[in-house]
Amino acid sequence: MDMKRGHSLLPYALLAPVILLILALGLYPFIYVIYLSFMRKTAADPKPIFIGLANYAELFFRDTTFRDVFSNTLIYVAATVSAEFFLGLGLALLFNREFKGKRIIAPLIYIPMIVTPVAVGLTFRIIYNVEYGPLNYLLSFIGVEPVKWVASAKYSLFSLILADIWEWTPFMFLVLLAGLQSVPRECIEAGLLDGAGYWQRFRYISLHFIKGSIMVALLIRMIDASKSFDIIYTVTEGGPGTSSAVISFLTYIQGFRRFNLGYAAAMSLMLFLLILVPSQVLFRSLRRRS
Repeated sequence: MDMKRGHSLLPYALLAPVILLILALGLYPFIYVIYLSFMRKTAADPKPIFIGLANYAELFFRDTTFRDVFSNTLIYVAATVSAEFFLGLGLALLFNREFKGKRIIAPLIYIPMIVTPVAVGLTFRIIYNVEYGPLNYLLSFIGVEPVKWVASAKYSLFSLILADIWEWTPFMFLVLLAGLQSVPRECIEAGLLDGAGYWQRFRYISLHFIKGSIMVALLIRMIDASKSFDIIYTVTEGGPGTSSAVISFLTYIQGFRRFNLGYAAAMSLMLFLLILVPSQVLFRSLRRRS
C-alpha cells in the first residue's frame, strides 16, 4: 500500500521544482505589481507609501495622455492584426495550391519574421528618412512631396503599423497555411464531386476546419501587438509627443525614465486587462469549437 502511495506521489514530486520555478518567476512578480499599483514609489520617495486607488483615479480621470495612448493602442492592435490576418490568409490560400517556383518563394516570405524586431525597427527608420529614405525617393517619381513619416504626428502611428504588418504577416501565413494543409483531402474531393467551386469549397469546407487555426493566430498576434515595444522604441520613440506611443511604451517611460513605479504598475495592469478581456472571448470561442 505504501509503495502504491509512493508511486502516486512521484509525479507530483518530479513536477514540484518546475511549479515552484513558475510561481517564483511568474506569480510573485504579478502579485508585486498589484501591490505596487496601490503605492506611491518614485525616485524622490523610494520607500512605498500606500495611496489606495489614487494611481487608478489619475489614470481614468486626470491623465489625458493615457487616454490618447489608450486609443493609439486600440488603433494599433486593430489595424495590425486585421491587416496581417487578411494578408496572411490570402498568401496561405495562394501557397496552398501548386505553382512553379513555390518552394523558392515561400522561404523568402518567412524572412521578416526571423529578423529581430530591433533590426526591423532600425531598417524602417532608414526607409522612412525624409532626406535619403527609399520610400520618399520612390514617391517622388509620382510627384509626391517628401513625407515626414516619423517626425509627423499625422503619419507616425501609421508608419509603425506598416512596419509591424511587414514583420508579422508571415506568422499569420504560416499558421493559416498549416491549417489549410490539415483539411482532409476527402472532404475537398467530395466538394469537387458535388460541383462546388473554389470559393464555395473554401467557405463551406476549409473554413470550418481552420477556425481553430484562425483563433490561435488572432489570439497570439493580438496579445503580442498589445505589448509591442521594440519597433516603437527604435522607429519613433513614441513621438512626436505621444502620437505613436502605446500603453506598453508609456509604462516604460513612467517606470524607467521618470521612476514613477507605482503609477507604471497601475498602467501595466490596465494593459493586462486590455489583453485579458478579448483573449478570454477568443479562448472561449476556441473551447466551444473543440
